[in-house]
Amino acid sequence: MPQDTTHEQHVHEAINYALRMMKMKGFLFRPMRRSGPVKKNTGYVEGHTSLASKIIVIDIYTARLRKPKKMSAILSVLAHEIAHHQKTPYRQWHRGRWITRMHYPKFYKQVNKNIAKFKKDKVLKRFYE
Repeated sequence: MPQDTTHEQHVHEAINYALRMMKMKGFLFRPMRRSGPVKKNTGYVEGHTSLASKIIVIDIYTARLRKPKKMSAILSVLAHEIAHHQKTPYRQWHRGRWITRMHYPKFYKQVNKNIAKFKKDKVLKRFYE
């Protein structure tokens, strides 16, 4: 597994800047630690967040070859995880049972708004060019 410290430092700086730009106070970023490559035909999680402790974990390396991911891909996952805190999940009665709506149309509109803010920002827009 590659341990490119400069890649991790760049990711930390960019994500901390993005969190400050989005006014998300008290959030902590951690890179995902995997023991090895993801096996074929298995589930692959790019990132997850804890709503209570405000910790965002993102995989900064590719799934199979464990090479550094592009910063735009990492920022897109970050936009998704931030949206979980902006449009929180809610419970809804659906077809005779309670379900938890985590990903729904308003949520994805918020993700797109977050990515648009990243693209407009003078520092982060260079990652999308």
